[in-house]
Amino acid sequence: MQVNEKTIRALMRNVRDVAAVVAADGAFSYVGDAAARVLGYAPEQMIGTRLIDYAHPDERDEVQRRMAARLAAPSNMIGTVVFRFRHADGRWRWVEAVSNNQSDDPDIGGMVLNVRDVTERLDTAERLRVSEARYQTLAESAPVGIFQTDAAGGVIFANARFASIAGLAPERLMGNGWLDAVHPQDRPQVEADWRRGLEQGGGAAPLLLDFRFHDAAAAVDMRVLCQRVPLEGDGGFIGTITDVSEYVRTANALLLSEARNKATVDTAADAILTIDDQGCVVSFNRAAEEMFGVAAADILWNSLDTLFPAAQLRELDGQRFDFPPGQTTAVIARSRAIEARRADGALFPIELSVSASEVEGRRFYTGILRDVTERRRIEREMIAAKEAAEAADKAKSVFVATMSHELRTPLNAVIGFAQLLEMKLDDPASTELYPDYVKSIRQSGEQLLAIIDDILDIARVETGRLDLFEQPLDLGAVVTQAVSEMGFMADHNTVTVEVLLDPDLPPIRGDERRLRQALCNLLSNGIKFSHPNQTVTVSAGYDAAGWVALVVRDSGIGLDPSDIPKVTQPFVQLDQSMARRFEGVGLGLPLAHRLVEAHGGTLTIESQLDQGCVVTIRLPPERILSLEDMLG
Repeated sequence: MQVNEKTIRALMRNVRDVAAVVAADGAFSYVGDAAARVLGYAPEQMIGTRLIDYAHPDERDEVQRRMAARLAAPSNMIGTVVFRFRHADGRWRWVEAVSNNQSDDPDIGGMVLNVRDVTERLDTAERLRVSEARYQTLAESAPVGIFQTDAAGGVIFANARFASIAGLAPERLMGNGWLDAVHPQDRPQVEADWRRGLEQGGGAAPLLLDFRFHDAAAAVDMRVLCQRVPLEGDGGFIGTITDVSEYVRTANALLLSEARNKATVDTAADAILTIDDQGCVVSFNRAAEEMFGVAAADILWNSLDTLFPAAQLRELDGQRFDFPPGQTTAVIARSRAIEARRADGALFPIELSVSASEVEGRRFYTGILRDVTERRRIEREMIAAKEAAEAADKAKSVFVATMSHELRTPLNAVIGFAQLLEMKLDDPASTELYPDYVKSIRQSGEQLLAIIDDILDIARVETGRLDLFEQPLDLGAVVTQAVSEMGFMADHNTVTVEVLLDPDLPPIRGDERRLRQALCNLLSNGIKFSHPNQTVTVSAGYDAAGWVALVVRDSGIGLDPSDIPKVTQPFVQLDQSMARRFEGVGLGLPLAHRLVEAHGGTLTIESQLDQGCVVTIRLPPERILSLEDMLG
């Protein structure tokens, strides 16, 4: 199926987003058909008008700033902005615009936008957030136990106060688990009463139960009032558990409670600590000791500021929280991100939740701290992986475009000269041109074969399937043959290749074809990037460390040092435009680099812009053959 403009326009009419192009002056140069459905304007109404004129006056400066920044950004960067857009019916609608600068593309010539109406999404999300926050705050700050059940009467939510009153862990309250805490003498009646009215759902009358919770371990009975009412529309119920017992805390019960609390706090995975109004530490659990590397005995009744500012454990707005009547605890912060310091001085990120409590007029602040170093590391790795995937996708697109261009050139020559031969087969006068045609076909075929061979070689190297055929070889002969093979290219570019060989150059062990291939790739680059009438020098000899060094030096256009790491990556062309000055698929240096590494050697590049380039191949001493090796 051939995709044409008509097909694309038909597809674009059914998408949720409005595709548009905004020119450098801020005016729409193209608007997709979806504009009529999403924004209420026909595309032709918007073309020629300015994007900024549709933005809400309060947000125009920000939209204008974002547009200017995006038009100045490279095409591989994408930006998103959310702002209010004037609908054709006069209402303001929230839209999300994803932009990409394509000003350099003559077929586009502006910033590409994808505009989506997100009004309902934002309104729904805000209402849900406010509702959930209000419900959670009310539930957790209430002085009574609060629970919610399903239609069958099973508990599906219970606040911390309910767990405290029942004496069970929160997870044990779910379903009918809370009944395990009911006094054995009261349980049959409670179960019977609890089932009453469940089948009536929303039409059931409120239920009021009076019973005892029994803590067998502590031998304590706690009388409570339970009120349950239908929850409209959900088919479930909501209720409260209120402690109405008069419980006198004896010294033994207090000690037992403190011991239990300390055990709970000390076995918690998160660090938990408490400070008073003066910022002095009054509790410091074992997890906190491990997190900060400080013993509790060394920090108790001392300032917290050595670990992190004590102000982070208070109300950040400076307004002291006032507890409602009858309430002595409240959550004042959740997941507050701060930086703390260990005893050894190392800084690390933590998330902090804070609650305030008041006992006999004294204010205490308790913080639950979690070290998020590992989570931040994972987040960074995920971002890096995402960026790497995006870079790989871009590299693939560039490679396909470059390879298409590089393969077409020799293929067009082959096809063109073959067609000339076919046309002139019956023309005796053209017989003398046949050798030239055949030679051009052969040269183009060899060029095409060289590109394919390079691709296959780099694939073998990357997958670890490149086998070296190693034998004793004369490096001088390898250099001479490589220079000879590059002679035609050097003559064509009017570049002179000079060879400087150390007279004591030793024989080595290696794959003659692969080393010559690597050297030819370096020579090809040196010749290609040199100016006419310049000289490329190839030298071979020992270096200061006793390694054998092959050096290719040119005085051509050179490289920016920051680009050197890029050119050893396969399929990288620093000039990625189809009108670039220099041909090639970007495999020469990467392939040479990997062929040298396969010999245990190194390939290094030194260069400056307009100062030429020096590429050095170094082969390790263990590849040098002695006379005994040669005779053996």
